[in-house]
Amino acid sequence: MPAYRCITLASLAVALLANGPAAAQPQGTQPRMEITGFAGYRSGGNFKDPSTGERLKLDSDNSLGLILNLDHDANTEWEFLFSHQATRLKPAPLFTGESRFDVDVSYVAGGGIYVWRNPGVEPFLGATIGIAHLSPQDPRYDSETRALFSLAGGYRFRVADNIALRLEARGYYTLLNTNAAVFCGNGTCIARVDSTGLTQVEINAGLSLRF
Repeated sequence: MPAYRCITLASLAVALLANGPAAAQPQGTQPRMEITGFAGYRSGGNFKDPSTGERLKLDSDNSLGLILNLDHDANTEWEFLFSHQATRLKPAPLFTGESRFDVDVSYVAGGGIYVWRNPGVEPFLGATIGIAHLSPQDPRYDSETRALFSLAGGYRFRVADNIALRLEARGYYTLLNTNAAVFCGNGTCIARVDSTGLTQVEINAGLSLRF
């Protein structure tokens, strides 16, 4: 799936879910909103081919994304995330002669964070759930869409009331069916995996604007 389509899906999800947090605010006030654009570096993650025992590795690569936070109460915020990585998968020779497959890995998720409101520096911990979309760039093969869990922790460094530098580490876990073929099309598949999930770790830095 192209990145612009993933951004559209993320925007729709935010629009639908953002109606809820207003109910938690005192009557007559609106929740404040913070938008963060970030760049990061995401680890690749591994699949295992049960027929050969070979590890099928996603390359580590850069990532880009957006985070929307909405105040819930004094120390908690709703959080909605879109993160995209363009990477490569080395498939098993048994399935295809290609040495590398370009794969887009996109995450759309929603959840919340707990923030320690200290002057200047705000540590936070959070969790989200959502979907992972793994899309080979070769149109011969189908995409995979799976359930996703994410945990995050980091710091926001306030340089002004409405501007912050956000640094975080985020872990993603995508659920997969054990011993299932993935990225299939035209009677062939890129790989068959012996795994219950795909784990990736991402380190992000971003600029946050608060409204």
